[in-house]
This record gives sequence, C-alpha cells and structure tokens, in this order.
Amino acid sequence: MKEKYLRLIVMLQEEHNYLKGKEIAKRLGISDRSVRNYVKDLNENYLIDSKILTNKNKGYILTGAVEDIKISEHFEFEERMFFIVKFLLDAQDWITYEEIAESLYFSNQTIRLDVIKIQKMIEEQYQNLKIESVIFKGVRLTGSEIEKRLLLESLSKITTLNKNKFIESLSYHFKDWLEKESVEESVQFFQKKLSNLYIPNNPETTISIMSYLIISLRRIGQRHYCDYGFDTADLIKIESTKEFEVAKSIMYDYGNQARIIIPDVEIIYFSFYLISQRLMFSVSADDSLNVPEELKEGVMKALQLLDQMYHSNSSEDEQLFSGLTMHLARDMYPLLFNFYIENSFITTIKKEYIQGYYMAVSFAKGLKKTLHLHLPENEIGYIAIHFASFIERSKTKNAKIAILTSRHQSVGYLLKKELERRYTNALISTPMCDNANFNEESLSDYDLIISIGPIGLEQQNIVVVNGIPTEEDYRVIDNIMKKISNVFVAKTDYFTRKKYSNKEKLLKGLLLGIGASEMLESILDREEFSTTDISDGIAIPHPLLTSSLETTKIAVAIQEKPLDWGSQFVDLIIMIVPGKNDQKMTSQIMEEIYQIIKDPELLEKAKTANSLEEFNRIIEKRR
Repeated sequence: MKEKYLRLIVMLQEEHNYLKGKEIAKRLGISDRSVRNYVKDLNENYLIDSKILTNKNKGYILTGAVEDIKISEHFEFEERMFFIVKFLLDAQDWITYEEIAESLYFSNQTIRLDVIKIQKMIEEQYQNLKIESVIFKGVRLTGSEIEKRLLLESLSKITTLNKNKFIESLSYHFKDWLEKESVEESVQFFQKKLSNLYIPNNPETTISIMSYLIISLRRIGQRHYCDYGFDTADLIKIESTKEFEVAKSIMYDYGNQARIIIPDVEIIYFSFYLISQRLMFSVSADDSLNVPEELKEGVMKALQLLDQMYHSNSSEDEQLFSGLTMHLARDMYPLLFNFYIENSFITTIKKEYIQGYYMAVSFAKGLKKTLHLHLPENEIGYIAIHFASFIERSKTKNAKIAILTSRHQSVGYLLKKELERRYTNALISTPMCDNANFNEESLSDYDLIISIGPIGLEQQNIVVVNGIPTEEDYRVIDNIMKKISNVFVAKTDYFTRKKYSNKEKLLKGLLLGIGASEMLESILDREEFSTTDISDGIAIPHPLLTSSLETTKIAVAIQEKPLDWGSQFVDLIIMIVPGKNDQKMTSQIMEEIYQIIKDPELLEKAKTANSLEEFNRIIEKRR
C-alpha cells in the first residue's frame, strides 16, 4: 500500500470528523484531484470493513473500523522492500536479481531499481549497513547484525495497517519462516507471559515485539549473532533496568521452546529494543541505575556550551541536570547502536514547546561534540520536555496583581488560583485593603487591580468583577495581562510571496532579505538535526549559532504551493536569526510566535497578506 494512502487513513482516523480536501492535500503535498483519486482507489481496492465518505461541503470522513485491507498480488514498493531485504538477510552469500524477481513475480529491472532505492534509504538511516552489488554475482547485505534485524523489523511495520489482526500480518510477512500455526502458538505464549510482565497487552505492542523476536530467533538459529560491542561495566548498568529483566524472561523461555541457546549478548540487545520502544511504564528500578561518569561530564559540558549561547544558567539547575542524565543513561546504548527511538508525540512537542525544542536541538549539538552521541529527532523531542520544564521554572514574575476581596474571600481565593494557573509570570496577592477601605498609594505598585465589587478608583489597570468571574471578565483580564507582560516584538523585517522550487533556495532568499547570507550553513546544520516544520503547514527555521547582526531579525515567506520541508509540506515559513547578545529578545519572539500559531483563524488571515506592512498589521492586531 502506498505510504500516502496509509497517512491519509491515519489522518482521518485521528480526526474523528470531516476533513476538508484542501487540508488533506496540503498535509500530503498533493493536489485536490489526487485526494479524490486516492479516496476512490482506497474505497474500491483496499478498504473492506470501512469506507471514506465524501461530502461536497464538509470534505471526507472515515466510517467503520479499518479491520482489514485487501492485499493485491501486485503489491506496492513498500511491501516489495520488506521482502527484498528479507531475501537478502536470509541469503548465506550472494543472491541474484533474477532469484528475487522470480520469487516476487516482478521484472529484473523493477527489482534492480528497488535495490537502488533501498540502498539510498540505508545510507540515510543506518551507519553500518551496505548493499553490495557485483556483476555476475548479484547482491548481498553486509554490515552490523543488529542493524540488519532492525531494518527488517522496521519495514514489517510499513505495510501493517490493521493492528487487530496481527497474527494474519505476522503470518503474511514471515510465511516462509513460520507456519501460521506456529505464529499463533508463539503469540499465545507471548500473551501469557505479559500477565506477569510490565508491558502493555495491546495489538500494536504485540506485533512489534513478535516481529523482533521472530527475526532474532531466525538469525540466532542460523548462528548469526549480534556483535559484543561494550565492556563488562556496561552490563551492570543494563541489568539494573526493568527492560533487562523482561528481555531475559522472554528470550530464555522462547529459546527453550525453540530449543535454541540464547547468548547473553542477545538479551542485552533485546533490552535496548524494549527501551527504544518506550514500552515499560513501571520505572521504579531506574532509581538504582548507575549513571556513567562520562555521561555526567558530557551532559554538563553540553549545558555549559548552551549557557554561553543563551546566556542562561541551565548548567546550575540540578533538576534539569538530573533529569537529562537519568533519561540519557537509559537511552544512550540504544542510540549508540542505532535503535529507532519511538515517540508518537513528536509533532505535538515541536508545536507546544517551541522554546524547549529550540534549546534541546542546541543541547543535542553540544552532546554530539562532547560525547560523540547523535540524538535523532524523536529523542530530541523527549529532551525538549526537560528544557520546557526548565524554562517554566526560570520565568521571572514580571507582573504584580492585587485582588481586593472585601467580604468575598472565597471568590477571591478561587480567582487567585485560576490566575496563577493562567499566568505563570504573575505575582498575585490579596493586600490588607478592600474595595470599601483602600489606600490608593499602597496600590500604586500593582500592574493590575481586580476588585470583587465596585470601587471608587479610576485607573486603566482596574477590573471590577461582580460576583463569580465570567468568561468576559477573564477576556478583559487577559487583554490587560498581554499588554503588561509583552511589548510585542515579533515584527517581521522581510516578507515575500516569491515562489521557490525547494527549501534551500527559499532559505537563501530569506537570509539575503535580512542581510545574513553567511548564516545559511548554520541553518542547514540545524535542519539536519531535526527539521523545523512543526504542524499546520508552518516551519520556523533558525540557525544553531547567533549571527553578527546587532538585533534579532525575522523573515517570512508565504508559498501558494506548499514546499516539502522534511516530515510535511509547509506554506508559511517564519525564519528567526538571533542577533549577537540578543538571546532574551529571541526567547520572547519564540513565545509570541507560539501564541500566533495557536490561533488558526489568525494564521489563515496572515497567509492572505501581500506585503510586509500588511503581515505585521495583521499579527499586531491579533489581540
């Protein structure tokens, strides 16, 4: 099944409502006409127990449960890719294109082109794998044993749309390795073990672990073992985790069942796999995890580099340091051996924690320098949560609010709690004066005064609440707080609607517009760590380094035809280039942009702007 078909179905499953064709087209990077064709093909040739309904005004909605899909005899490239790699993995030495083509009922030319695509994917994602090709011999997969297994396991997920019929899916993918009855027995055996383990018993978890186990047991049975790439001290750290305990239990029992001796190294690698999949919800054993001194030193050096860049005190925050070291102590070994880190919340994290993610990427760069440890995008997402928490703890109280309660003390108490929740930057108090007896001079230090009941004082910063606060009261308070907390600084310096054919040309154009062309390499380095597209067709590119500009600059591009930015297509690009010694301003700009992208109506209006002045006017009037 085409990857975009799967993305379309998942999109409709998550929406639970009608989705406009234009929105689907934008997210998938296709035309409205292609959306109609995709829906028609899915309904006619793939979906069995479900259907995509079309409404001319509302768009598309998925009805029924996606219990199964029709498997065509002529499967798509994604499915061929799995079986080609499976053939390569199973071959003792060279295997010819003809042998693969005959087994899959495709031409030699098709298989040759597929192998070229697979090799390109391997070069991008796997450090120690290679497909060798020699005339008159054929092709073979060489390199790290664990990466071979992880490659095949990852490809088994691509074509698995239905998680509920996982036995059929496993039988289909591994049909020449195991009979269906053996698959059923293995799954039943696994599910019995789950009752005593700390793993969630659901179809998605079962199919992931079973794929890994089937592949590993096949390779172990053929005497292909994982490399022993760590010293004995590392084993103590891994053995202290809950994942190791579970891996040992499962592997030993499966080995006994299959009459295969399981080497200790296989238990360790299975532990890495369980850690990378984020399957263990009971982490009580982590308190005893021995954090390597090398990791502590590397994290501290990376934080110190961050402090130099952001003029912050992150290296002095014990909670941040402890959280990062404990988190990375568990993940560093899966990362070192190129395990894929699962993170289903990455899109939400990039959107909701812009500043935290911004700092996490810079931290990841520092960690690569200090520890030679590369953090992929999903792992950076988890790191971003630690930095988002640090940012919240570091916020200064820059607004003072007085609540005059009089006899309505209970209402005042509830109002105080609600305002503390809404405005983390506010210092809220109930001074010893009320609306019946107040000292005007004593209230002069407050930025906002809220009186529960009438008060004989005329000032711009007074809000009178009659009884229980209403939504209108909160809107008035919110408007005043925005004016107090922010002098709006996110003004655009350069704006364009020029059409660009690709991402790099657009970045060059924006940098030229603000006079910072020398920052292109740093911005491209940032994109390599993790693409800066966040959601809703928005990207916020920025460099890893500060520029030589005196002040922070903002450049905006709006594209009629969305550009492929990496993980999605985008049509609104907001570039931020920090000025030297201007990091405080950059953080405020990030916060303001976050407020902008949370407002879908404002975004749509902003995308209609045709000039720099018009764009700034729309954004400034957002309140």
